[in-house]
Amino acid sequence: MPVAPTSDTSNVSDLSRRRHARAEQTQLQILGMQRRSRCGYCRTPAGSCCFGARTRLLRCADYQVLIDRGWRRSGSLLYLTDHSSSCCAYYSIRTHALSHTLQQSEKKLLRKWRRWELLGDSAPDSALDSSVVTAGRRLVVRLEPAAYSEEKFHVFERYQRAVHNDMDASRSGFQSFLCSSPLLFEDTANGPTSGRLLSRGLGSYHQCYYVDGRLAAVGVIDVLPTCVSSVYLFYDPEFSDLSLGTYSSLREIALVRELNRYVSPDIKYYYMGYFIPSCPKMTYKARWRPAELLDLVTFAWIPIDQCLERIRQHPAFCTFDPRINSRNIVRNSRRDVLSWAPAISPSTLSDGERRAAMQLVFWIGPRNSVLASNLACISKELEQVVWQTVASLGLPLASQAILSI
Repeated sequence: MPVAPTSDTSNVSDLSRRRHARAEQTQLQILGMQRRSRCGYCRTPAGSCCFGARTRLLRCADYQVLIDRGWRRSGSLLYLTDHSSSCCAYYSIRTHALSHTLQQSEKKLLRKWRRWELLGDSAPDSALDSSVVTAGRRLVVRLEPAAYSEEKFHVFERYQRAVHNDMDASRSGFQSFLCSSPLLFEDTANGPTSGRLLSRGLGSYHQCYYVDGRLAAVGVIDVLPTCVSSVYLFYDPEFSDLSLGTYSSLREIALVRELNRYVSPDIKYYYMGYFIPSCPKMTYKARWRPAELLDLVTFAWIPIDQCLERIRQHPAFCTFDPRINSRNIVRNSRRDVLSWAPAISPSTLSDGERRAAMQLVFWIGPRNSVLASNLACISKELEQVVWQTVASLGLPLASQAILSI
């Protein structure tokens, strides 16, 4: 995943700007098409391409719109994969947390944790909420707003070295990647959310796992209007035999259920980032059922079992809409179907959307603004960026956000 550059992380300024989230607008600096020199999944030198934006302030509701259009974030960098120029197909995946039931392997893991006195032993395996959430004598789990600490960095540093062979982890990189979130803490549409579960309302949190008083793992999550979105998990390699990746996912699914019950009935889903069929280490996400993949042509969420057959037929990229015949679209040329995806081609925009796009205002620096129609007159490249901005964000969000270029 791309890593965002270091941003200002002053606690004072951070708290000040977040107190008035309702009055703030999402700010997006449009970066245009960006190419990574090497794919982080298949490791091919051809790499992948994405449409990128950098943000300093991001409303939770606006980020919900973005991830439901295929976007993800890495620190303050937002990106949407360009499938026409990428080595792997990326499909956003989510699970219905309220309908999830434990599989046999997960029940076995929880029994192991009970034997080690990591979990309480009063609840049956079938009770996902209580069996996962009830901590035992040795385990303490704390949900806290995302913030830097030396303890967290040292765990991250050990994790990067042992798991990713990364010997160059830095404090500034860790802070910008996993601690300095652009998301504004805010309430849900149903009213105030601060309380027992969410100390600051919707926003970015660290779920910290302590075993025998030691920080064993940190799950980085975004709590949004309809979901909990998993950002990253890192753990101390000394605790690798605990299967912390599996347990943290169960814990986050259980958190969705608790938030649905006590905070907002709109929070129902657990978003797991990208499902990449060609990458074995990413296909595990399909086991959290019932799962759905996002169709980047229709922006509909489709049950994963309906998607897998089409993926086998068209591994580069495909649409899952049963009304669209992928074979007729592809015809042995993946660019035909890929041109339908957002941020690939402005052909997806209607005439009305094109006219509205030309009225958008883009800021150049802190004081100067220019109409999109004037940008289009400067060069074809800038005109293409305007079209791609509207196609990828959607016209409603593009019209509401403060855009810069």
